[in-house]
Amino acid sequence: MHPPSQRETAFTLYTRLSTAVVPRRRPGPEMELAHLPQAFNEEWIASLAIPTEDKVPGQTVALVDATGFHREVAEEAVAAAYAQRPRTRVFESIHAQSDGWYSLLALRLAGLLRRRVIATLYESRAGDLNLGAHDDQWDGVIVQIRGAKTWRLWPQPHGQPRELLTRAGDVLLLPQGVTHQVTTPDYSVHLVLAVTDEPLTATAS
Repeated sequence: MHPPSQRETAFTLYTRLSTAVVPRRRPGPEMELAHLPQAFNEEWIASLAIPTEDKVPGQTVALVDATGFHREVAEEAVAAAYAQRPRTRVFESIHAQSDGWYSLLALRLAGLLRRRVIATLYESRAGDLNLGAHDDQWDGVIVQIRGAKTWRLWPQPHGQPRELLTRAGDVLLLPQGVTHQVTTPDYSVHLVLAVTDEPLTATAS
């Protein structure tokens, strides 16, 4: 049996994500907070090729923590910066770097929601520093691809936090403005599809 093509993979992801996202998206840019365990088969999603392995030429990698972003392109420079201070690796705007399944998925989701969608991949090892508690100005469709990630969420600005664990195959819908903090129990790779407030135009990608 041949491995699925990039288009087949994107279509499988899109089909299930669209049925999960659309009912939970209110009129306008807002989305309902939801954790969808095992939306995808764990073994299948863990087998997908990701930019950390594809070695996409010119791919920017940002090492992030609470003090900011340190961006590098060369693999050696990324490794040296990581050795200096272990931080979460962020593969920025991967939808614009290649024609991989993540690019096709972002395009399909943008077409469905009529909003510009930006795809970013996060890779963390246990003990890696991260951004700390923060909120984003976009709706996040988060797909856990490998490992697990612990999320501490504040659905209400001054309310009690909610904690959950996403495992490979899980999907988290994170509305813009929801404060969140993450930690990595062992190893984690997750994809963030950022649904922006920017309407989709003929030139948007």
